[in-house]
Amino acid sequence: MVLQILLIISIVLQLSAASVAIGLTRQTKYNLSWILFTIALSCMAFMRFGEYIQQTSWWEWRLPAEFFVWMGVATSLCFAVGMLLVKRIFKYIYSVERQRRISERRILNTVLRTEEKERQRFSKDLHDGLGPLLSSAKMSVSALSEGELSAKNQEIIRNARYVIDEAIRSLREISVNLSPHVLNDFGLARAVSNFINKLPHNDMHIIFRTNLKSERFDTDVEVILYRVLCEFINNSLKHSGASLIEIELTYQEGVLRIHYRDNGCGFEVEKVADQGMGFSNISSRISSLKGGLSITSRPGAGMEARVDVPV
Repeated sequence: MVLQILLIISIVLQLSAASVAIGLTRQTKYNLSWILFTIALSCMAFMRFGEYIQQTSWWEWRLPAEFFVWMGVATSLCFAVGMLLVKRIFKYIYSVERQRRISERRILNTVLRTEEKERQRFSKDLHDGLGPLLSSAKMSVSALSEGELSAKNQEIIRNARYVIDEAIRSLREISVNLSPHVLNDFGLARAVSNFINKLPHNDMHIIFRTNLKSERFDTDVEVILYRVLCEFINNSLKHSGASLIEIELTYQEGVLRIHYRDNGCGFEVEKVADQGMGFSNISSRISSLKGGLSITSRPGAGMEARVDVPV
C-alpha cells in the first residue's frame, strides 16, 4: 500500500514538473531542451503508472517488459540531449550578461568623459571670462587710488582691492578644482602632490609616497584616480577627525596601485556604503577602469583603502 501511494505521488510530481518545463519553452531562446525534458518527465510518469498497474491486484493485465526498456531508453536520450542544450542556454545567458556589463561600462565611461569635458569647459569659461573682467576691475580701482582721495575713500578702495584679489584667488581655485591643469601638463603624481600642498592641513599631517616620475597614462585613468584620491582626502578631512593620512601611489608590472589609510574615527563599511560619502561614486569610477577597490574600516580604527587598476 505504501509503495502504491509513493508511485501516485511520483506520477503527480513528474507531471507537474513536465508542465513547468512546458511553461519554460516560452521564456528562453533554446526551447527544444525544455520540450525534451517534458517528454522525458512524461515518459517517467508513464513508467511509474505502469509500475502502479503492476502493483495493483484488481487489474490482472500486465505491461510487457519491453515497455519499461523502451521508455527508459527514451527518457535517457531526452535527458542527455536536453542537458547538452541547457549548456547552450547558460552560454547564451552568460553572453547576454557579458554584453550588458560591457554596455554599462561604455555608458559609464561616456558619462565620466562628458562630465570631465564639462568641467574643463566650465573651468575655461571661468578663467577666460571672469578672470579678465576681475583683472580689469582691479586695474580700474588701482587707477582710482593714484589720485588725491580722502582717508575714507582710500579705505573704500583698499577694501575693494582686497575683495577683488579674493575673488581672483577663489576663481583660480575653482578653476583648478574643476580641471587641474597640473594633471594635464605634468601627470598624476604631480597633480596629487599639488592638491595636497594646497590643503589647509591645520592639525593633520599628510604623507604622500610614490615611485612615479615622468610616467604618463591614459587620460581617463589619470583623471579618475585623481578624483578618487581627492574624494578620499576630502572624506578624511570632513568626517574622520584624523591627524595622519598616508598615501602610496605606485606603478608596478602594468598595475597602478593606491594604498590609502588614515587614523581617524573609522566607520562601519556596510552602513557608510549605503549612506553615501561618495563611495558608490568611487566604486563606479574604478569599475569603469576594470579595476578593483577594497575598503576596510571599523569604528575607532581608522580607514584603509586599496585600489588596483591595470594600465
